[in-house]
Amino acid sequence: MLHSLGGADYQPVERERHSTVKVGDYLYMWGGYGSRVDYDVMEVYHLPTGAWDQKPTTGTPPLGTWAYSTFAIGKDIYYFGGYGGGGYQNSLHCFNVDSFKWRELSSSSSDCRPMKKGYCGIISVHFDSEHYLVIIGGLGSSSTPKQPNTQYNNYYGDLRCNEIHYYRISSDQWISPVVTGDRPPPISHFTLTPLTNNTAVMFGGSTPNEICDNKLYIISFTKTSVDILEVPNPRGSVQWPEGRWGHSSVLITTSSGPHLLVVGGYPAYDVWLLDINKRKWKELINLPVNVTMSDSHSLSVWSVTPTTNWIIEFGGDRSDYSTLSDTAVIELRYTSDNDWSTSVIPLDQYQDQLRRRILSDWENLGLSKEVQLLRGHLQEREREFYEEQLQREIKEKEQIQQDRDKEQQQVLQEKVTLSQQLDDATTLLEQAEKDKSSLELEYNENLKAKVADIEEKKQIITEHYEKLKLKVAEQLEEKEERCLKKKQIIIDDIQNLKTDISEKDKVIAKLTSQVEEQSENEKQIITDLKEKELYIAKLVKERQERVLKQPIKETSSIGLQFNYLIPSMDSLDSSIIIAGQKLFILQGDRSHSLQWEKYGFRLECPQGAVTKDTEVAVTALAGGNFKVPNSTVLVSAVYAISVSKGLLKPLVIELQHCVDLRKTSQTGCLKFVRAPLKSPNAYQFSIVEGGSFSVGNRYGSIERDEFCALGIGHVGNGDTPNGGGNGSENDTQTQGTNNDCEEETNGDTPNDSSNGARENSSGGGATPPTSTTPPHDSINDDPSQLVREVESHTTDEPTMQQSDHVLSDSDETTATVSIEQCPARNDDESSTDHSTTHSAASRDTLYSGMMYYDKKEAGHWKAMYSVVRDLEVLKTYFESKQGSGIEYDNVVDSFKFIEPNGTLKLTLHTVQEVGWTVNPDRKPMKLLQSRVDLFPLNPSYATCSVSVYAEIGVAKKPLHCPIELTGIDPDITICINRSPPPSLSMRDSTISSSSTASISQTRRETEEGTFRSDIAHRVMTECTSLVKDCGIDIHFLVDKLLEHKIVNAREKRRIIAQESDDERMDELLHIILSSIRMNGKVFGIFLDILREEDTLRTIALADELIQKYNNS
Repeated sequence: MLHSLGGADYQPVERERHSTVKVGDYLYMWGGYGSRVDYDVMEVYHLPTGAWDQKPTTGTPPLGTWAYSTFAIGKDIYYFGGYGGGGYQNSLHCFNVDSFKWRELSSSSSDCRPMKKGYCGIISVHFDSEHYLVIIGGLGSSSTPKQPNTQYNNYYGDLRCNEIHYYRISSDQWISPVVTGDRPPPISHFTLTPLTNNTAVMFGGSTPNEICDNKLYIISFTKTSVDILEVPNPRGSVQWPEGRWGHSSVLITTSSGPHLLVVGGYPAYDVWLLDINKRKWKELINLPVNVTMSDSHSLSVWSVTPTTNWIIEFGGDRSDYSTLSDTAVIELRYTSDNDWSTSVIPLDQYQDQLRRRILSDWENLGLSKEVQLLRGHLQEREREFYEEQLQREIKEKEQIQQDRDKEQQQVLQEKVTLSQQLDDATTLLEQAEKDKSSLELEYNENLKAKVADIEEKKQIITEHYEKLKLKVAEQLEEKEERCLKKKQIIIDDIQNLKTDISEKDKVIAKLTSQVEEQSENEKQIITDLKEKELYIAKLVKERQERVLKQPIKETSSIGLQFNYLIPSMDSLDSSIIIAGQKLFILQGDRSHSLQWEKYGFRLECPQGAVTKDTEVAVTALAGGNFKVPNSTVLVSAVYAISVSKGLLKPLVIELQHCVDLRKTSQTGCLKFVRAPLKSPNAYQFSIVEGGSFSVGNRYGSIERDEFCALGIGHVGNGDTPNGGGNGSENDTQTQGTNNDCEEETNGDTPNDSSNGARENSSGGGATPPTSTTPPHDSINDDPSQLVREVESHTTDEPTMQQSDHVLSDSDETTATVSIEQCPARNDDESSTDHSTTHSAASRDTLYSGMMYYDKKEAGHWKAMYSVVRDLEVLKTYFESKQGSGIEYDNVVDSFKFIEPNGTLKLTLHTVQEVGWTVNPDRKPMKLLQSRVDLFPLNPSYATCSVSVYAEIGVAKKPLHCPIELTGIDPDITICINRSPPPSLSMRDSTISSSSTASISQTRRETEEGTFRSDIAHRVMTECTSLVKDCGIDIHFLVDKLLEHKIVNAREKRRIIAQESDDERMDELLHIILSSIRMNGKVFGIFLDILREEDTLRTIALADELIQKYNNS
């Protein structure tokens, strides 16, 4: 079976001097002149769908690949001559459309046959039930021997001729017929179109003296002769085409007779239609130049309906000598006597236009006409049947008469014999007379019997004929009835189709309007974003310059709690764990909606809340020696918030908590809490009345115009504790103060430059808030929100003894929030109150679990399952451990503990796999909820590990070992999945590459840890022109930056949308420089990307950047 080589939208390559041949519902195109033409395939065009396809062929194709002549008989296409293989050819090949196989009928040679040539005409004629091919004219190499009575004309070293040859297909025989009439001069590049089995029409061509001919010939063929009649050109006012060559023509059949369509040709480039019966030309106008301005193209006709023909044109040579690869479809409709309409069918509307044209034409003709045609056809068949029977009877009678004559002749001969023997014996004569009488009697009897038999047969035939007439009449009635039903169905379908199209047009119009409106909105948004980014960059630059030039002044007396820069943590307690820091800018002329989703913080600023551009600094504290009121548990991170200017209106603060609110009654258990950050009341939280919490929402909101440390607490039984204040928002636990400002100011030394902490580059472990799902992108889509984000990882992890001291040995009411937002509690409460409060919070808390692997050596892994409140915390912990090769499973489990302070039990179901050993590192395998909440102060309490060993060379199949998790809702079964390690031979082959990669990785990690952001930023700024000229692929650079989270998907789309590469590179450099200014590690990542591009220029640039850095 031959497979298609072309795709759904496949189009053949450009070509000229080729041909397309119609067989059934397909056009077949092969060869042609063109640089990319493949001569081992056949291009196939499916007429009902308008789709091209390419299929391979078998056998040996012709040497003449262009300027050949071709004609189809049944399922065989014949190719003669052409140019190829170093010159002109005169071979004859046959291609079968069913087998897609070539077959050579007559090889190329110089014996008595047509000369080696191209640009000739070929048709098929029919004599005595045999097919003959006719070859006329052409241009080629010298002819040896020449055909008698034939003219040859020299044309730039080649010969133009007027040869006429027959080829008898059945006997592989070339014949030279007798030519009479108006034989044309030597001619090439003309068209030869068959009219009937034995007639053809010939038009145009190139003749001696470079003449473009416009003569018209009608040619008649017999078995031994050819008669040519030139149709005279009346000239004067009568329309007649100009001379041309390289044109194409097809025969159009209509009810008024045959017509010849002529398209293009050099140098005329127009379209004409000839009524062959009337010998009358008509020019067709209003056709596009891509149809008319072409020569040496192919042309085929498809009769869609009795009045509509589609003309398919492909390729050719334009007047500017460019080669075409377009497919053009021209619709030619016969509307009345010699009245035609033309149009071009768009290729993307091919099937729709075909369907409409068929329905329209048949509807116009009417089904009654179809029935009339069927009746006429049946009557003709009836007449033919009767004539056939009559002829059969006549032949039988003639045969009888011949038999009778023959018998009479025999009797006469016998009579002569008897007469000659009369003299010899009278007795014999009498006997002969008797014999004669007997013979005549027998003959008459036989004759009568034959006549009776004939009469009987005639009667039977008459009866059968009457029965056939009756059956035909019944079938005709049934046909009429079916046609009427079919017509009604078609009419109903057309009506439904019109209704559907009308509705779809309305929908399309509406959608188009929406798309245009959305496009305009997007353009406006992009414009606004660019303006905002430029404005924010300008503000940041001015602020940085001001900060560098001037010392930070102490806050004014209007009640600013923190310096407007990111607060430092120099004066915080050593137990404080900093998760992250962020700086927002509020513009005075608009409202804002800002999010820090990574750490569960949102801020709503109403319009008019600030008069000028104001900075809001937020520090997320994930843990510390926080003191909370009795019966209160912290269920969120603590946020230190400060603003650079006074507020005219309160801001709406939204904080994320870890309580699963499912009932309205549960919302009363959550309260906002606040605390100062300075002695003597540092970290002493009190209840803040107000704020709102809703069922199913993990955020609580509150309006505030004064700030310090803010969080959310879970209060036992939903009541406000007595020790938490008197219900006033500004109440505190320190006498002599009446607001957050005074609380925090109390205890500050005169040398403090702010009421909070100052900017610090060495913070604690970064931790997101509690979440039940993997974290989303923390960068908000609002460009005015993000100015700077500083994150770092702690390297000094508290020991378990330190953690225990924090929880139990304090003399005051204290609580520690772990990096995972572990709820804080008061240890001075009774055990009953403590258990009740903590149980209420812990039952509603969602936990996340994940399987990951730490490869120790070849064939040895540590399979670990950790349970935390947020997987981002777990991944941050892994990133802080330099050199760890952690492999994540990327499957996250979410669940709750069934019992308060419950236990998660892990049951290992070992499997018997050859070469594999699986052993738990400790038994029993279980995790306590109270210990899980201490992660990552002691990571081992939140993790169960299993050692997995694979014997190299023995373990062949992958390991699939299930572990059942109980004590949680819902129960879960996880699996240890490992692939067997490679054999020793495979490992040896990769030692070299692995060593190189290891060295590169070690060097990269070393550089990332030592690059200073200020020096790296200065080096990159000085070398921006070198980066632009290094030739790195922009799309590769963007993908790598996205992989390392230096840019996000939204920024990538914005960069790619830039119009030029220069604009894209400027945008990238701006982001890279900003990222390096915040974190020197980005400089090392950029150096690795340059080396990974692996060109001499990018590697040299990376070496130059590192050299400049080392010399700075």
